[in-house]
Amino acid sequence: MNLLQYLQREYGFSRRKAFRLIRKGKVKVGGKVVTQPLHPILDEKVEVEGYEPGGMKSVFYVTFHKPPGLVVSRSDPHNPTIYTILPPEFMNLRAVGRLDKYSEGLLLLTNDGLLIHRLTHPKYAVPRGYLVKVSPFPDAEVTDAVKRGIKDRGELLKAHESRILPNGWLYLVLKQGKYREIRRMMQHLGRKVKVLKRTFYGSIRLDVPKGSWRYLSLKEVEELKRMVGL
Repeated sequence: MNLLQYLQREYGFSRRKAFRLIRKGKVKVGGKVVTQPLHPILDEKVEVEGYEPGGMKSVFYVTFHKPPGLVVSRSDPHNPTIYTILPPEFMNLRAVGRLDKYSEGLLLLTNDGLLIHRLTHPKYAVPRGYLVKVSPFPDAEVTDAVKRGIKDRGELLKAHESRILPNGWLYLVLKQGKYREIRRMMQHLGRKVKVLKRTFYGSIRLDVPKGSWRYLSLKEVEELKRMVGL
């Protein structure tokens, strides 16, 4: 484990904050200031100026059923945010991947910076499942096109899985986290998205009512970490 990873795990810092503290000379390893984020950590004592281990006191892992109409942001001058309906103590939690204002479904929240980084990094290709209602109805041309990949704004947008359900909804599994990926693919294919709902992220399935949340179990957290090599 390197110093950057250690600070994320033991102090609950985001990757960016941990990097900044290291570079500013605020971190000591074995009593000596270390400014290299990738410095290997063995059994030495690690100290961070102004912080105690546990940095954010506790590490939380939450699954939340985001309703449409809320933005995934701590503050927004024009729109209500997810934090307006979440408990005040969750203000320090960050979302694992985003859902736009009009989308709904599963949103993972945590202050485990390293886990956030791994779950969202393309290298780990963590699957995310979605149900999509589009107009006109999807057909084989749509499912084939999204599996082949669609080029848009210099990016290749692609679904890992794609099929049409008996009720006419489109089921998609993505392994990337590109900006508004599904909406961009559907727009390219002449479809208007009516409903976009995330049903799972990694090993976590959507299982709480809209607007509700629950803590992940230890087993669920361990499974998420196993998926990304932690």
